[in-house]
Amino acid sequence: MSNKKRLQEQKEVTKKVEEAKERYVDQQGQKVAQEAVDAVNMIIDVIEHLKKKNKEEALATIEKVLGKLEVLIARDPSLQLVPVDVKEQIIDFPGTIDDIIEAKRVVKELIDAGELQAARDIMLNLASELDIYITALPIGTYPVALKAIVPQIEAEKFEEAIALLVEVLETLVVEKIVIPLPILRAEQAIERASELTKDQENADKEELKKLTAYAKEQLLLAQALGYGRVEEDYKPLLEEIEKIEQILGEEESSTKNIFEELRAKLSAFMKEFNKKKEPAQMPQANKEESSS
Repeated sequence: MSNKKRLQEQKEVTKKVEEAKERYVDQQGQKVAQEAVDAVNMIIDVIEHLKKKNKEEALATIEKVLGKLEVLIARDPSLQLVPVDVKEQIIDFPGTIDDIIEAKRVVKELIDAGELQAARDIMLNLASELDIYITALPIGTYPVALKAIVPQIEAEKFEEAIALLVEVLETLVVEKIVIPLPILRAEQAIERASELTKDQENADKEELKKLTAYAKEQLLLAQALGYGRVEEDYKPLLEEIEKIEQILGEEESSTKNIFEELRAKLSAFMKEFNKKKEPAQMPQANKEESSS
């Protein structure tokens, strides 16, 4: 890594960032339906009953599962996926933009040399994000799959029924939301600056300069890490920061509400990330080219 260090985050900003991260996770946790959680747990109970060849208990439990699912469907007939679990993971690249540039250079060299796994090890560290994993139950297919297993249990084909129930459990869908930490940090730094300048003509410009510099650094870091569209998304944000820097550099200028436009733009930018992310599709070779 380079000898350069990232700017230090202010205590107030750190608190805001931690609170924001908790809100993002809690927001998804509130969508977890207890009926769906119970349904998944009961399917595990059914498997245990079948292992013990307890036919009647297995059938009674499946009936309860179907009842739980009917409640969910009745509540919202358009529902396709019901969250049953939410987990979080944080990956936080500790380096600077120079470190990212150097890592990209090394990765390119490794790929060109055919050293894909070595390149992959480096690439996995080039991230700074809060990952929220949502396990969801496909409400449309679950009842149908469970009803199809009942004849197997009735016929006391316990091993076959267990195998089918394991397949049912494997249909749980894992979705992912990626919240880029540098953008979140920039947003919260500007939130803090906004609080200090809300209707305030003469806020402390030195403190505002530090907050602005920190937000700018974090946005450039996010851009270097490739979050969002690296040209279109960052241009208006960095232009807005440049305007603020000019105002803060003028001795007699007013600080009143100078961060509101940037605050709104950052908030809109962050909303683009608070969505379930589709997995990247692997590119495929052209069949005509590969056969020739």
